Amino acid sequence: MGILLGIIGPVFGLILMGAGAVRLRLLELSAIKGMSDFVFFAAMPSLLFLSITTAPPLRLVDVAGSFLAGALAVFGLAVILGRRVLGLRLAGASVFGLNSVFGNTVMLGIPIVDAAYGREGVANLLAVVAFHSAFLLPLATILIEADTGRGNGALGVIRAAIPGILKNPVIVTMVVALGWRFLGLPVPLGVQRFFSLLGGAGPPLALFCLGASLPKPQGWGDLREVVVSGVLKLALMPAVVGAIAYSVGVTGVAFKVVVLASAMPTGANAFMLARRFATMAEASASTVVVSTAVAVGTLAVLLGWLG
Repeated sequence: MGILLGIIGPVFGLILMGAGAVRLRLLELSAIKGMSDFVFFAAMPSLLFLSITTAPPLRLVDVAGSFLAGALAVFGLAVILGRRVLGLRLAGASVFGLNSVFGNTVMLGIPIVDAAYGREGVANLLAVVAFHSAFLLPLATILIEADTGRGNGALGVIRAAIPGILKNPVIVTMVVALGWRFLGLPVPLGVQRFFSLLGGAGPPLALFCLGASLPKPQGWGDLREVVVSGVLKLALMPAVVGAIAYSVGVTGVAFKVVVLASAMPTGANAFMLARRFATMAEASASTVVVSTAVAVGTLAVLLGWLG
């Protein structure tokens, strides 16, 4: 109960505040967009830069590798289930697979990891965040393109995805901060203070904006897909990632972070991709909402087990 009230309670309380502000029309959508842009382009990069440059020695390869290996394994299983059991086309099965592995590691993961494990935890999470977007979204896009026959081909999809990846402030921040750390450059006290003030606004605003921008399900006709992908995301994926991380010797805070990151509910980017290709958008929106609600309990249990 202490974990639920101390970490999970405030986190989801801020999400509910954001959802309530939009539902009651206390804030315009333009205001939510402005806050979200501030979080994504200024506050979170500041927090992440400080986390990387001031954290203890990082273990990026085994931590990110464990996460990616587990995510790809569950994604492959989900695509097969989507095709063989649920009878989906490849495009629909790919969206189903993305719903089952693509977690909300930035807007929800960073605030929870920061509250539970501090900057050391956030620094380990960052490698997961970068691999998360750089591999999973292009992979799902390639499979969807292959099924819809738009003619771009795998190389065309990859070329189109590269500019977006390079413009992602999270990935750019990671590259700059790792380079700064590799060169052994000090971070001046004034710069640390500036980034600390700016980054401190990130986690609470991110949670508020997450609640305000959750997609609205139009119905529950795809309940079977929502339930199965939710089980894969919230239960199977952390189990698989945890087993892989343990087998390669990931321990301590790094192990806790990689398992917790894998247990985050489905991120809204999965829904945005589904909407872009007009493929299972309703099921994806429902999965984001349902998995986020269920994660109140699953994350509390996981945090209690991890300690």
